[in-house]
Amino acid sequence: MNVHIVNGDTVGNKLTDLEGDIIIWREMYDLGPVDPDMNDRLLKKRAGFFEKKLGLPAELFLNTCRLQEQELRSIPADADITLWFEHDRYDQTMLLYLLKTLKELGLTSLYMVTADAYPGIEPFFGLGQLTASQLAALHKDRVIISETQLHEAELGWNAYASDDPRDLRHWLLHGECSLPYTKRALRRHLSYFPSESNGLNEVEEHIFQLMHEGISSFTELYQQVRAQRPDDGLSDLHFAAILDHLKPLLKLTEGELPRYDAEPEEAVLELTYDGIEVLMEREDRFDYAAGEWWLGGAAVQYGEWRWNGGKIINKRT
Repeated sequence: MNVHIVNGDTVGNKLTDLEGDIIIWREMYDLGPVDPDMNDRLLKKRAGFFEKKLGLPAELFLNTCRLQEQELRSIPADADITLWFEHDRYDQTMLLYLLKTLKELGLTSLYMVTADAYPGIEPFFGLGQLTASQLAALHKDRVIISETQLHEAELGWNAYASDDPRDLRHWLLHGECSLPYTKRALRRHLSYFPSESNGLNEVEEHIFQLMHEGISSFTELYQQVRAQRPDDGLSDLHFAAILDHLKPLLKLTEGELPRYDAEPEEAVLELTYDGIEVLMEREDRFDYAAGEWWLGGAAVQYGEWRWNGGKIINKRT
């Protein structure tokens, strides 16, 4: 039996000519709380977070997660499993979780199709840009996932999901990982931690700079950030949640930010006086904008964890 595990419907709908069952994984481990043990208690915590931040109904989230976990656990022990994941932070955190779980289930006949570029496609964001025939050609060159890589993925997930992000930094410095893009993606993850200088992370700093230069529409902000940071894999809903989390350092002047439970209405934004003060490093964002937020397993709503470009610092110790 052949099984294909893919991120999202776009790729899944293009694999129908390939032999085997398709499991479409619908989760986003680059946002919200995670834990080395993703049990039902943690799923409920994630459901509440996504309902609040994205407008995704908690019941829908829980039902989707439980159904896909059931599908994963129903894969026969002798199945050949191909995982389709690209290079970015969004996909690589998902890949780590799946490899860790498949290892725990004793499923070891594993293959991978992955890419961070494709001839003639620039910029390359992911496999969803490819045609069905291009994806089928990639499948012919799929690579085996080794037992060593499964072990590396387990250690990588545990470091990412730790409530102390220094564990992730230590793993990135000292842990072995032969998965093609994982360490690159998780180094990018560190740039999402608040800076020492003003509490803005690299993405937020970039957003504020663009707004200070006069870019005000949600769509243009999202397109510019996405083009500058193709290793992040930011969705529009994730990006909208980041902007919403920055209030009152910015404000809506027109429209509404995208949410799962609302019709699109183009948002126009501007920096407030306090936002400019933070951008100029005269104030710290956590004196104004705080609230529940997670990076991997680390709670960062109070600004205690900071990234100085070289190491993670805990301001409370």
